[in-house]
Amino acid sequence: MLRKPQINFIAAIFVFFFGSMAYGQNALSFPDFSATQVFESRKANMEMKVHVSGSSVRVERSKALSTLYVPAQSKVYNLTTYPDNSHQCVVMKPEQAKMLPSPLELLQGSDLKRTKVGTETVEGHLCTVENVVVKRPDGSTIESKVWEAQALGGIPVRIESHIGDITLSAIYRDIVVGAPDSNLFAAPQKCTPFEKMGQVVEQKIIR
Repeated sequence: MLRKPQINFIAAIFVFFFGSMAYGQNALSFPDFSATQVFESRKANMEMKVHVSGSSVRVERSKALSTLYVPAQSKVYNLTTYPDNSHQCVVMKPEQAKMLPSPLELLQGSDLKRTKVGTETVEGHLCTVENVVVKRPDGSTIESKVWEAQALGGIPVRIESHIGDITLSAIYRDIVVGAPDSNLFAAPQKCTPFEKMGQVVEQKIIR
């Protein structure tokens, strides 16, 4: 029969071993929030506004260009506002989207494994650091390192994602916790399918 000290020792080993193991799930979820996403590079930093609601991510690349990622529907919407205030919407599949992705969107996939690797203070926030491996709908695999602010319910303040030989590094600042305006995630009723964009261009040229 095991004595109490032995039982406690075994329990401690069990907690340590299984607590450090990777575990899988379908998606990495965060509280709803808005923030400034800052891409870091050697030449210059690139800032853009991001909004997160559930698994959906809206990236405002400029006043004229926005991208809405809706993983639940396997759709990406490119939204453009022209100087005359007219609008254009193009809808596509995630694998058709060739614009600069958001690391927040890259954390979504059909299968996901997370491994806690420690804690670190980033941007003044004590963070839980995780390695995240995501299998994308197109079969590709993306590895990321995520710094999740403990005081903000796990909202990331830094993400490094590896896409082949490319590394995307983003810092998240000016974080506002809470649901963004729901209108930001409402796709326009009229959107041109990506496959028909060539036809639209041809029609404009003929006219």
